[in-house]
Amino acid sequence: MSRTGRRVVLLTACALLAGVATVKAFGGFGERGPTRTITTTVPATVADVPVADAGPLPALPRGWRRVQDPRGGFSVGLPPGWSARRSGGTLVLRSRDRTLAIAVGADRSAPGRVAEPATYADQAIESLRGYRGLRSSDSRPLRTSPYPGAQATATGTYADTGVEQAITLVALQRRGDATYTLLAFRSAQSPREPARRVVARVVDTLHSERPA
Repeated sequence: MSRTGRRVVLLTACALLAGVATVKAFGGFGERGPTRTITTTVPATVADVPVADAGPLPALPRGWRRVQDPRGGFSVGLPPGWSARRSGGTLVLRSRDRTLAIAVGADRSAPGRVAEPATYADQAIESLRGYRGLRSSDSRPLRTSPYPGAQATATGTYADTGVEQAITLVALQRRGDATYTLLAFRSAQSPREPARRVVARVVDTLHSERPA
């Protein structure tokens, strides 16, 4: 298999495995082993926490189209030429050249409904499995996202292939409803800034909807 072909397989596998592990409330076992459990304190009556307003549907950049995930209960903008498919509870977006993949999912567990986005992002990035030498940053708040959010980053070597990956994790919370995670993967050797801009624009287009 060519280097480009291996990169396509790698990015898709990372998105599916880490995306599934992250959006399932961090309980039990992911496909790569035990995931960490969110340890934040949640109200005893989470069911009584008011659900924040979903807000208006964000406008899309020119040439983008909106993709809905009825089961996940959200929609998101898809850049021109990108593909989208749902697998294992996660919506996976892939760039035209297959060098960037973004896994999007929703966590409606008790922590997902009320945990602070920064706490969620920090523990989520550390819960990723299948990497050697995973090094993560502390999360930072997102000031202009459609919902209260935080972003954390990490780098690590994907154990199955030996390829170093750069990972961006964004947690957006519609309080009382869900935390939406967007996990972006690229080769650590590929340019950072173009990927950063695309991920930021995808984040800006996410909209919470009623799950099917």
